[in-house]
Amino acid sequence: MKLRRTTIFIPGSMDEAAQRELIQTCGADLICLDVEDTVAAPRKAEARDRIVRLLHEDIWGRSARAVRINAVSSAYAADDLAVIVGQAGGRVDTLFLSKPDKVEEIRWIDGRIEALRAETGFANAIGYVVGIESAYALTNIDMLALCSPNVEALGFAIGDLSGSLGMHISAYLMDRSLYPGDMYHFHRARIILAARTYGLWALDAPWPLINDHATLAEDARWGAMMGFDGKLVLAAEQVRIVHQAYRPTEPELARARAMMARMAELTAANEGAGMSDGEFLDPVVIAPALATIARAEAPL
Repeated sequence: MKLRRTTIFIPGSMDEAAQRELIQTCGADLICLDVEDTVAAPRKAEARDRIVRLLHEDIWGRSARAVRINAVSSAYAADDLAVIVGQAGGRVDTLFLSKPDKVEEIRWIDGRIEALRAETGFANAIGYVVGIESAYALTNIDMLALCSPNVEALGFAIGDLSGSLGMHISAYLMDRSLYPGDMYHFHRARIILAARTYGLWALDAPWPLINDHATLAEDARWGAMMGFDGKLVLAAEQVRIVHQAYRPTEPELARARAMMARMAELTAANEGAGMSDGEFLDPVVIAPALATIARAEAPL
């Protein structure tokens, strides 16, 4: 089973030895080498070459491999694809698409990848995570989700989206009690709705205060309860905290196992529904119970 509980971003211009160590030790489900915002313009060519080298190394363990490319509207996206996909396309599982507001931008990437596939011969599919980074993207999320068979996930880009909407994210990060409830509940719910409608993963926003582990854990639990498949993370110490937040508690796990056992009894008795400890059960409980058990069995 593919896991997407955590996606960690590693700057493409970071010290190469440090990158290698982080790839080998962070334990994230998806590791994303970044050539976009975390890489200054004068160092993008250097970062591309380094990313190609790292992708070809046998250092990834169980982690899937991703690269975040620059926006199609920038001067860098064509070179990102030509170098990284052209030289290491067979080693890339996923591309994170930056600031994709228009369907045409995603389809342009489709065309470039197919041209590079024809030139270089790599056979694997490359999925896309579409970052929801603007008011326009959130408004048109259904079109973005549907526009290419390569779209596999929608990601909540909290910083860019907050800026686009004029939200006071700095005040919220400092004191979440200033807003009654989760200030991003609507945005999260809209992303999850689109992802579930079209069979995609939904990836929750990162918590940017690296040392605030308590709020990270709370934020991750909220996202998991709402239906996100995982959360973007910005540092290695956040990985295990998010994995733990997505793991069911012992009472949740015991309840799921009891439900499955009781449903097996009802099925054997040719009954479609029944009771368990005062709770009504019918087949609708099976999928959530199985999902809970699967989350408990995932590696920390």
